[in-house]
Amino acid sequence: MRKLRRKHDSKINKKFYFWSTIIIIVLLIILGYAKAQSPQAQAKKEAYLVAKKYGNVRKVEDFYVFNRKQTYYTIYGTNVRGQEVYVITSQNGKKVNIYAQNKGISVNKAKNIVRVERNPKKITKTSLGLVNNKPAWEVTYLNNQNNICYDLISFKTGKIIKSIQNI
Repeated sequence: MRKLRRKHDSKINKKFYFWSTIIIIVLLIILGYAKAQSPQAQAKKEAYLVAKKYGNVRKVEDFYVFNRKQTYYTIYGTNVRGQEVYVITSQNGKKVNIYAQNKGISVNKAKNIVRVERNPKKITKTSLGLVNNKPAWEVTYLNNQNNICYDLISFKTGKIIKSIQNI
């Protein structure tokens, strides 16, 4: 009788340790992911506060991180007058530029320009920032050889101003 009980207890202990280990691993993955996302979430929060203060943005539609010589955070949203605007803020928060969406091309137009001109396999990222103090879309994509490429497209004209292929 005691041997049966020990075998039964042993099976229960193994199941307990197995499921406990699985739960701990899942929790560690979730915590790791949350911690990895924390800097971007903080940047988005700070960019929104700047967009709210200087651009009167009340409703946020999108958030972009743009990395070139400098890092810029862009909030795309609607201001108190119902206008769609992009508020581009430098990483240190000292430089703020506001652009009406209807004064340039949209994110979808930028993607379509790349689709027509480059025929990418997949567009992986799109972001708006400043290049030589002018707003530009950066569209990153994979070409048909699975190489990373990117195009910088003028926000105002829709022209490709720089292209790097096969990184």
